[in-house]
Amino acid sequence: MTAARAALPFAAGAAFVAAVLLTTSLRLEGTAAYLDPGWDRHYYREAAERGPLAFHVAPYCWRVLVPAVAWALGPIPLAWSFLFAAVLGAVVAGGATWLAARELGHPASRAAGALALLFATGWGLRYQLADFWLPDAVASGAFALCILFALRGQPRAFAATLAVGVLAKESVLAAAPLAVMLGTAERRWPWRLLVAGVAVAPALAGALAVRWLVPAWNDDAGYIASLPPVISRFPEIVAGYDYRVLVRDIGWDERVRGFDLELARAMTTGTFGWLAVGLAVAGCAGRPRLALALAPSLLLVEAQLLVARDTERLVAFGAPAVVLLAAEGAALLERRGLLAAGEFAVLAFGAFALALSGGREAFGLNHGVHGLLFALGLGVVLVRSLQRRAWRATPRG
Repeated sequence: MTAARAALPFAAGAAFVAAVLLTTSLRLEGTAAYLDPGWDRHYYREAAERGPLAFHVAPYCWRVLVPAVAWALGPIPLAWSFLFAAVLGAVVAGGATWLAARELGHPASRAAGALALLFATGWGLRYQLADFWLPDAVASGAFALCILFALRGQPRAFAATLAVGVLAKESVLAAAPLAVMLGTAERRWPWRLLVAGVAVAPALAGALAVRWLVPAWNDDAGYIASLPPVISRFPEIVAGYDYRVLVRDIGWDERVRGFDLELARAMTTGTFGWLAVGLAVAGCAGRPRLALALAPSLLLVEAQLLVARDTERLVAFGAPAVVLLAAEGAALLERRGLLAAGEFAVLAFGAFALALSGGREAFGLNHGVHGLLFALGLGVVLVRSLQRRAWRATPRG
């Protein structure tokens, strides 16, 4: 493989990132969006200002990677360090998703379609680039790389990526179940589980070590009062950070007892869009083993909702897995003659264009408009199906 071909997936990811940056309002210092108090970005900036081990508001203080890098770069303005990390994470997420699609045997057109759907995800990479102070883009890149290394059966690369990614955000642990794919060359389950355990152990150790090294002082009124007003004026946001309390108050009371159609939509089509979800369902039928391998990670992504009130922002971490299943769905339809080669990419780029067309501050998906795009694709499939039936019913000779 030439250097140019090796760089193509990441160049494609960079092109999508450039398109997003040109059509999105960034949370730059001094802007009204940045100054809005109480938002996560202020905690990460403060962690970078003080040093990664000198900030003690959970869970932000345990996501040390990006603030530590920004702090270590010293003379470089913090905004540039955080922006560079977010851009790099998004480019890696795109490139890794393209390579994963190719690893699964998809042609370049289908890989490009998967990439377009990845960047079309509501409250996904576009928002992660807009609010570049967050470590979410880096976490997304790590999650996508874990999928790629699991598909390739590269345990060392998988373990290293998972361990580093968890230091960016604990959400990357959702990729841990993919480790069982690493031992597929050896079909005995005890061996596969051993390989998986060894691959996941460094990430778990790192997550626990950070929590030991950086204790949470969320309920220390004096410490909270010493922080900048954009944080100290809202002590109730971080007070009593206890997973047991969060599961009770958010997981049970809000998510389980309060489950409704709006939440169901946010967990599926409201985040990924009708096109991605519809094709992913078809992809489960087309490649059930891949679906079963990705399912535990997707369930863990959704399980974040049990301890946090953000919905689409958290669900969007599963986008690399969903769009790979969508590519499988497109492949199934192409094999059955219901989609022509390249039509999946056209529909996916349409979804990306619709995601950008909502405005510079629109990060959620327009459910109705994306539904129309899905209806268009479904119409193409139905017409092709009717044409095939008519052709088969036509007498020969």
